[in-house]
Amino acid sequence: MIVHTGKRVTLGRFFAALTGGLLMLAAGLGTAHASPGAEPFAQQARAAHLSTDQTTALKSEVNRYLKLTGGQQVALNKIVMPGRGEVLVALPGEAHPRSLGSGVAAAVDHCLGADAPLYDGWFCAYYSANFQGTEVQWYTCGTYDMNFTTHGGSWSNNQTRGRQARMYGKSGNLIYTTPGAYSSDASANWWSIWKIKPC
Repeated sequence: MIVHTGKRVTLGRFFAALTGGLLMLAAGLGTAHASPGAEPFAQQARAAHLSTDQTTALKSEVNRYLKLTGGQQVALNKIVMPGRGEVLVALPGEAHPRSLGSGVAAAVDHCLGADAPLYDGWFCAYYSANFQGTEVQWYTCGTYDMNFTTHGGSWSNNQTRGRQARMYGKSGNLIYTTPGAYSSDASANWWSIWKIKPC
């Protein structure tokens, strides 16, 4: 057991689970959902002193997540899935998504952020182990595609007290049910997870 941002974090063997999807989420190519406010996003890139290569890589990642989630880009690295949750995209090689927007468009980790209250209703899936990398956060009950790649990741269940999340394989088979909130796994494995039901 470790302590992370003041919350009790249970570590467990979270066998081949959760994000068999986020980066595969990111695996679709294309810019099918062009963002309406491209210029403010360019200003965010300049204000963050991102290089042309960093900006291009970030745009590519965001475009893949837009295609896979059907969400709306509200900041250079943030996608909102109305009524469901949001995606915070980390720059390649960086441990956590930067806050490149302001106000409601700022990047906020609702599960492990410094200001995240315990049992605040969110379930968060992280692309990498130790709660790092691109993050998909859900706050509404439903069954959602999970499209990371075949590697280790992590998750944090900060939903209302006792609420569990369920993870399903390609054929719809239940693979794993999390312990009740609050619970987490810093060393999950996403390769077999195709869908998540965070409720």
